[in-house]
Amino acid sequence: MKILRYLRDAVVFAPCYIALDWASYVYPLGPFNITPWNPQPALAIVWMLLGGMRYLPAVVVTIFVADVVIRHAPGGYEVTTMTALTLAGGYAVIAQLLRVLLSPARALHSTRHLTVFSAVTIGGTAIVSAAFIAVLWMAAFLTETSLLNAWLQFWVGDSVGVLVTAPLLLAAADADSRRELFRVTQQLETMLQAVALAATVWMVFVGLRGDPAQHFYLLFLPLIWIAVRGGMSGALIAVMIVQLGVVVAIHRDATTSLPVLELQAFVAALTLTALYLGMTVDERQRTAASLRQTLRLAAAGEMAGALAHEVNQPLTALANYGRSAQLLLAKDDVALNELSAVIEKMLSEGKRAGEVVRRLRDFFRTGTTQLEPVSVDQILATAQSIAQQLGGSSKHISIATGSEGELPPLFVDRLQIELVLRNLISNAIEAIGERSDEPGQIQVMAQRHDAQHLRFTVADSGPGVSAGVRERLFEPFSSDKSRGMGLGLAVSRAIAEAHGGSLVARASEHGEFHLVLPCTQTA
Repeated sequence: MKILRYLRDAVVFAPCYIALDWASYVYPLGPFNITPWNPQPALAIVWMLLGGMRYLPAVVVTIFVADVVIRHAPGGYEVTTMTALTLAGGYAVIAQLLRVLLSPARALHSTRHLTVFSAVTIGGTAIVSAAFIAVLWMAAFLTETSLLNAWLQFWVGDSVGVLVTAPLLLAAADADSRRELFRVTQQLETMLQAVALAATVWMVFVGLRGDPAQHFYLLFLPLIWIAVRGGMSGALIAVMIVQLGVVVAIHRDATTSLPVLELQAFVAALTLTALYLGMTVDERQRTAASLRQTLRLAAAGEMAGALAHEVNQPLTALANYGRSAQLLLAKDDVALNELSAVIEKMLSEGKRAGEVVRRLRDFFRTGTTQLEPVSVDQILATAQSIAQQLGGSSKHISIATGSEGELPPLFVDRLQIELVLRNLISNAIEAIGERSDEPGQIQVMAQRHDAQHLRFTVADSGPGVSAGVRERLFEPFSSDKSRGMGLGLAVSRAIAEAHGGSLVARASEHGEFHLVLPCTQTA
């Protein structure tokens, strides 16, 4: 079965390699017909990268056959055999290096992978090209004056061919990348981008006339657009369109002297720019998605403390009512109406606890919030309770709450806002704690912000926040505390903004945060 699979793969590989060699057979240099664009090495390198060195014999035979069919073996079969062994061996070394350095994925999923791939490809093809030219020179097919030009053209042709073609082949071989590539190609925007890029290629090579190298910079505009919007998949599509455009233009103007080597150098720069830009966009999107998930989990963890406090109240009430029911049952003359009232209260508290747990479950699953009118007095009472709970052992810290005039109720998720207050008050207590046993005070004041929002000011008597720290205060993982992940304020700001409000740290001698939330008039 292994032999049959090997033969099947070789039968598929060989025609594809020969077809690519034939399609790229333009502007041959010297008696051995060195071409300025060689995409077929990418096929050999990727095949051995994914399948292993067992495919090396098939690659040697295929290169030999392609040279005979396309170039008619100008050096004879002996020289053709030597060049086939040199090229296949060099491509095998490149594939093995990539196989080790890109392990275990053997795909391009990060800028590090792309840097490794580019360095190995450019450096490896330079060495392989030098070895190939050395074989031809020893066989007296190249004069001393043509050595540098021959090596440069072969190296640029191989490196550009691999840089453009190999990433697309690796993406096609990887299931996730293949699905993403297919998804991007189905989008209307991608089709419009491809049309715009193709039109720009036509304009550079036909419409503007003259030397195409002078107008090649125009291709960067649609290419950057495609890479930014489509990521790595868009970049792969873009560089392939550009490369095909260059090849078609070269075939079309075969009778003229287009600056092929210069064009290929431009294509190499264009390719690396597009690939790095696309990969950077993909990494940024993955990082943003990971950060959103981290923030959600952090918010859930932080909220668990608030919910534990919330659930503790009905559970405590349930225990008290249960003891009351036991006392009533212990009496000789049980008052059924009193017992019924106690049981009703127990059911009510149990329902309340269940509601808290349900909301926690919904938040874990989908991040769902439950907006409801909440009075300012209730928020201030919650702040007082949180301060007593968090700073209960700190006798020197006091908290004062108050409001400015008659204020409308808020329209918020009460549990999430309790989480924000818990974070702000906890930070205030820690800031005051830095001043040892000196008396400290925390103030939570409510007032009008505008017609649709209220502002809660959480101030403390601590040392305040310096300008440098304030700039990165709300960045995730920027905390310098010995414990915690530095997500509390990031989560708090995200919650405030999700409510249509804001959370900022004010420049002040002491710590001061402004929490802006919508009131019922906004609902």
